[in-house]
Amino acid sequence: MHATTPPTVAVDAAIIGGGIAGAWALKLLLAKGYNAILLEADRLGSAQTLASQGMIHGGLKYALAGNVTGASEAIAQMPQRWRACLANQDDVPLAGTRLLSEHYYMFAERTALGRLTTFFASKTLRGRIDKLAREQWPESFAGFNGVVYTLNDFVLDTADLITQLTLGHEQRIFKLQADAATLSQINGGYQVKLLDTTVHVRQLISCAGNGSEALLRQLQIHDIEVQQRPLKQVIVKPQHAVPMFAHCLTGITSNEPRLTITSHSTRDGMIWYLGGQLATKGVARSDTEQIQAAKTELQTCVPWLDWQRAEYSLLSISRAEPKQASALKPDQAFVKRVGNFVQCFPTKLTLAPDMGDRLLAVLDPPSACDVLHTQHPIATLGSAPW
Repeated sequence: MHATTPPTVAVDAAIIGGGIAGAWALKLLLAKGYNAILLEADRLGSAQTLASQGMIHGGLKYALAGNVTGASEAIAQMPQRWRACLANQDDVPLAGTRLLSEHYYMFAERTALGRLTTFFASKTLRGRIDKLAREQWPESFAGFNGVVYTLNDFVLDTADLITQLTLGHEQRIFKLQADAATLSQINGGYQVKLLDTTVHVRQLISCAGNGSEALLRQLQIHDIEVQQRPLKQVIVKPQHAVPMFAHCLTGITSNEPRLTITSHSTRDGMIWYLGGQLATKGVARSDTEQIQAAKTELQTCVPWLDWQRAEYSLLSISRAEPKQASALKPDQAFVKRVGNFVQCFPTKLTLAPDMGDRLLAVLDPPSACDVLHTQHPIATLGSAPW
């Protein structure tokens, strides 16, 4: 008997990587009439998205030198854009996505802000930050003696976000390692080999995060370079059950919050997830030193809560970004097309809508109408590292 030749179908685009970038791109392209599929090597969101803090922010945490910057202004409108998505008033409707917190806060000891106090009250930042009267403080600040601001920011449940982005499109999301055995360049685009179907891809879109560098090498695309931004985040399981969503600015020594705090539910309680300067500087510390630094920071920044019996663990993350001069942090989302290949980096969760806009601007119009029938395994949602 002769082996049956797998059927061949054509699609407008195949997206590699099932984190926030890939899931956003899939939902957006389908809404715009593209025949698109998504390929994920592991589980959706498992590499970086589910390990993020879930903040949708407007960039003020990049303006702590007391003036607006390219980084702070590039994302100033992102919370408003995301709220439009959550109200189903955007190309990527997200109504029903669970928020962990409808507000995000900044706080500091009363004498710690100096000229930032005047900056935060300036017309430049009107509508982006407001000082709260004590009776307006959330319960998490009971016992605090200082100043609290509310930002036009909020925090999403990233697992629910990925679920909402992929809901109804599960049959277009395949578990596949894009390597030399499954992905090749052909005339007019690329070819993807599923278990029982060969897919002719007119435009290949990489949203592969840390897998992007290997993919670029495999496809011999030399016009795009990648840099890594390592972080050593801290996961704290306190004995108390007080959630917090805030930046601590007490005694800051750089243009980055001293601590960036979010709270997340686990099977046996709640954890605090710590980023900011602690995570940035932590890559130079041993694990023991980083845990001790976290204990010191919590006692200094949030001394009104009990940390005596808290449990600590670490999560090292390396974020992939487009290479910048002097390895600086990118200000904007990145999209670059080379032939029929497109590389995407949102660079920050909050910039996913901006990445989507840039992606649509470089793609050819949709034209493939083949229907894909396959028994290839579907990629499923990952789980948060805590």
